[in-house]
Amino acid sequence: MRIILADDHAIFREGLKLLLQSQHDKNVIAEVENLENLKAEIHKQQADLLILDYHMPGGDAVAVLSYCKKRYPELKIIALTGAQSGRILKQLVAAKADAVLLKDGASAELLLAIQQVMIGKSYFSETVKNYIADVNFELSARELQVLKLIFSGLVNREIADKLALSPKTVDKHRENIMRKLHVNNLVELINKVHQLKLFSEVYD
Repeated sequence: MRIILADDHAIFREGLKLLLQSQHDKNVIAEVENLENLKAEIHKQQADLLILDYHMPGGDAVAVLSYCKKRYPELKIIALTGAQSGRILKQLVAAKADAVLLKDGASAELLLAIQQVMIGKSYFSETVKNYIADVNFELSARELQVLKLIFSGLVNREIADKLALSPKTVDKHRENIMRKLHVNNLVELINKVHQLKLFSEVYD
């Protein structure tokens, strides 16, 4: 099995490499530390598996993942992330990652995920599935925009000015957001945003 490791942390890559190469059938053929070089490396190598860190410099990991799955449909991709955000995890699944795991998971689970994806199955850890389930509500792009401004501390009038909307429209968006998130007041709403880690940049 020919494997490419893509992670910007050398120590983490080294640990993964030691784990993988302790298995007799797994060979790490390349290591990449940024997304800018990843496409060229995949094109150059004939890899069976890419293990991809979500947080990497040089581009958008979700977009690169989606590109790789379209361009190299036989390449299996396992996405690893430290982000405990259902929104991010859902994006990785939607981009056709064969497996999605959190970086704080057990090494045995990674080996299990590799085994599953190489026989054509998908693998998503229970924690990942739980985080995704928490964000399986439908907020529109505008509602997410309004929610982020509420979370930033802006009041309705300030949000209306910022988005060039009427205060009445902002009120309606707020009402819809609270209904969809099953909360009754501002304190519950802010707590829900923290619980779901909707705006991942706050937690990175």
